[in-house]
Amino acid sequence: MTKASLPLLLVLVLFGNGLRSVVTSTVFVSEGAFSSFLGISVTQTSAVIELLLGAVLVALLIAPRLIARFQPRQLAGVMCLVAGMASLGLALVFWLSPPLAMREASVFVLFPLLGFSLATLAPVAQLMTGWGSEKHTKLLTGAWAVAMPLAFLVTPQLIRAIAPHYGLEVFFTGFASVVFLLIAGLLLVKPPAASVADMGDQQQRAAVGGSLLPVLAALVSFEVATMLVTLTGITSLYTLLAAAVFVLALGYFLVTMRRQKSVAAGSSQAPDVEVLGIFAFMFLVNIATNGFYDTAYLFEHLKSDTLITNRATLSALTQVAAAMGTTTILARYDLQRPLMLIGAIITAIGLGSFLLYEPLPSAEVFIGSKMVSSFGAGMLITAAIFACSNSASKSSALTFFIAFVIVIGTEVGLEGFEIMTSIMRLIGVPSGQIYSTIFLMQCLLVLVAIPFIFMRSAARQRPSMKQESVA
Repeated sequence: MTKASLPLLLVLVLFGNGLRSVVTSTVFVSEGAFSSFLGISVTQTSAVIELLLGAVLVALLIAPRLIARFQPRQLAGVMCLVAGMASLGLALVFWLSPPLAMREASVFVLFPLLGFSLATLAPVAQLMTGWGSEKHTKLLTGAWAVAMPLAFLVTPQLIRAIAPHYGLEVFFTGFASVVFLLIAGLLLVKPPAASVADMGDQQQRAAVGGSLLPVLAALVSFEVATMLVTLTGITSLYTLLAAAVFVLALGYFLVTMRRQKSVAAGSSQAPDVEVLGIFAFMFLVNIATNGFYDTAYLFEHLKSDTLITNRATLSALTQVAAAMGTTTILARYDLQRPLMLIGAIITAIGLGSFLLYEPLPSAEVFIGSKMVSSFGAGMLITAAIFACSNSASKSSALTFFIAFVIVIGTEVGLEGFEIMTSIMRLIGVPSGQIYSTIFLMQCLLVLVAIPFIFMRSAARQRPSMKQESVA
């Protein structure tokens, strides 16, 4: 790779992992505008968000298989084309303002399509981080890690600058233009010869990974159940039936996983315990740091939208700074696990300080606690991404599921706490006690995740054992 192609590759990696977060945060920021302009309720807008996240999860789940069967640049080009067309379709909906039924149908189809296509780019961008030298690989991995918090920082500012003056149709048209420009960038960047040679090995590893049907069944049934919770309530018959289907699908998935584990135990294809430990750590941490319920508490108890907006901006800026600082450190030193531990402790302190919201209701506590938790989250997630990339099985398809683990953790956190909140309200628990329980559980989840940092694979333990025996 030449020095001239490095900036272009850096942009592709950054946008490849960040654009899906741009779309997700667009809906979150413009939820009121969507509900009023499209003539749908806020509840229906929440259903759009859940559909979008569901499409993202399905894409991140099957993307490693797609990478194993198609050339990464070709796959990324097709997905950029689909995303660009879906974005233009949304712009057309906002511009033409068709009848209500057509608006709802367009939004419920185009947003999941946009989320699916953009989410597929994340593992492709992760693969591109290995297209440079060792020095450049660390830089590109850092860009991949920074992309998500950077998207959540920039998107609200763009929405607030563009939507009130020009409308969301201009925003989505500009978004489509950016996606189409990525296609031109993909044509200019070529993978190194080493990556082409390793592609056959990756295809073999992905093919050994077993059937996706059990996990897809569990995932889809989970999304349907959570959407029905939003639309019809937790006590609805449809919700209870969907929950029963999810339990059956989850049981089918667990039984299948046990069978695959027993088969893998007698072969050389056993999954790396080190990577699985990182995945478990990130899953629990992202459940805890979903960022919804502390903001919901402020919306319920404060009347200052300015404070909430400034809090979100400062916390996103803090997370970006932490991710960039962690990237700088890891570019020089292999300190992934110490930084994961430090980040987890900082995050737990920040989440624990949410418990001060009721006894000490001040702007300093509201903003400072969020900045502390965001700083820790930015540090630990970036360090975990580097640890996963440097693991013993970094050439396997397993590491491409890292984006899926991040998103599914956030989704489980959002929906799990929503179900818990609904149950507590049904039995008459006061609102303040509900939020205190959630904040305490978030802090405990991060502490429970810490032991998974120290899980090591047998491949890495053998050298040290050999050295001890020689001594």
